[in-house]
Amino acid sequence: MKRKIGLIICLIIVLIFFLLTNRIDHQSNAKRLAEEQCILVVETPPSSYTSEMFKTKGYNPITKKPCECNHYNRWWSSYKNEIEVGDTIVKKKGELVFSIHKKDSIISHKYKL
Repeated sequence: MKRKIGLIICLIIVLIFFLLTNRIDHQSNAKRLAEEQCILVVETPPSSYTSEMFKTKGYNPITKKPCECNHYNRWWSSYKNEIEVGDTIVKKKGELVFSIHKKDSIISHKYKL
């Protein structure tokens, strides 16, 4: 009986440890993602590329200079099939919102911890 109680206590401690370390990883990942920025009008949509990473080419709507956005996290890649030529993608530094501005609507995706 004492052995079972000891085993249960050990399992609870291990579970708490994994929950806390998992939460810390999500927070550090969110901080890193918040620092990224990309604002461009899409000329080559990300679905045109075969790699797993998010990659798109276009131009900055303010300066009109060519630019490209590359992102190695799955967050942006989850939405690459929603993006078409002529859309404007917006990920502002310090925010955890990735937006796709279409001609008649705006689709906003918030990063979830």
